[in-house]
Amino acid sequence: MNSHTETRKIAPIVFVLDCDNTLLDNDALKRDMDARLRDLLGAKLTDSFWRIYENVRAAEGTVDLPATFAAFRPSLDSDEQLERARSLVMNFPFNEYIYPDTPATIELLKRHGSPVIVSDGDAVYQPGKIIKSGLAQAVDNEWVVYVHKEDHLSALMDRWPANFYVMIDDKSRILASTKALRPDRFVTVHVLQGHYSADRASPAPDITVPGIGGVRDLNFEGLSIYLRQ
Repeated sequence: MNSHTETRKIAPIVFVLDCDNTLLDNDALKRDMDARLRDLLGAKLTDSFWRIYENVRAAEGTVDLPATFAAFRPSLDSDEQLERARSLVMNFPFNEYIYPDTPATIELLKRHGSPVIVSDGDAVYQPGKIIKSGLAQAVDNEWVVYVHKEDHLSALMDRWPANFYVMIDDKSRILASTKALRPDRFVTVHVLQGHYSADRASPAPDITVPGIGGVRDLNFEGLSIYLRQ
């Protein structure tokens, strides 16, 4: 992560970009990862891996790959088998799953403000995904990972001072929580990509776009009309 010890100038707009199913097709990534794990481990062990993955996520409220692998180890014959599975997951070709419209969208956002990535996830796998996919470099290493980003809005605003913020995410729940907490500082944009796209939460997002490329069609000069006291 980029160091933020220096004094920051206040940006006109900070665009708060989610990672999974917003900039990167995580659904397709997970499907392909499942297929490769089945080739490596077989169906029974792969099913066990995903069952543990979901149990850990339910217990912790977020994906946690290190905890998943620790719980998965007793199902395997050796540490070597675990390491092969871990290497497959942690060194997946994440760059192949960037949405085609993502690079051009990020470049356009740089002309109107400062794009940053704020992602949910664990402290090992998710940072690796952001870095290895090339997304960290695309946003000039302006990124951070929280377990639940909506619980860290004050830290986010301290880290990237701005006149206001535009949160762009595939999860309506996160957008709704953010809008309810800080309607005076955040404009919310729902990107209808991925398996959460049909979910709805209240308050509704300020803007809805069909995909990340739709962000380029926003009226950037008029975004502040969505702010509420």
